[in-house]
Amino acid sequence: MRIISFLFIGILLSSCGASDAFTRAAKVSINGVWILKRANFDTTSTTKYNVTVLGDVPLKCIESTNWEFISNNNTGSYALSGTSCPNTGNYNFIWSIPKGIQGDNHSILLKPVNEKMKSEINNKGYRMHLYELNEDKMIWSYDMIADGEKLTIKLYFDKQ
Repeated sequence: MRIISFLFIGILLSSCGASDAFTRAAKVSINGVWILKRANFDTTSTTKYNVTVLGDVPLKCIESTNWEFISNNNTGSYALSGTSCPNTGNYNFIWSIPKGIQGDNHSILLKPVNEKMKSEINNKGYRMHLYELNEDKMIWSYDMIADGEKLTIKLYFDKQ
């Protein structure tokens, strides 16, 4: 019985260690400047949707934006520009990559903040699936409902 208990504890600790190792490696990989090359959503419908991300940013407005991630203090920013964007300027956020809860399903959390790194929307944040991450490419995805239909948004980043 003791052997089974020790074996179970060992397996539990090693599985937690793998998740911690991924989180540490992801923080190292994500550090730096990225460009959001493409943003789209998967659907079989022919309906046109006005999809917004991160609260109220039109999906097309977020394409070609530069994102900076600073891993030593988990802060970052992105800049919106262009005449088609309703709200241009620099936007700050605090980010984290929590330990995976369900197998390999890792996510990234973004919490919008002001210049003083304080939340202005009651600590509201956004959780996205960290679909892929390596040294030069990153893909986020998340599901949303638009006009009663489930859409999967994908954001494709390239490292600068």
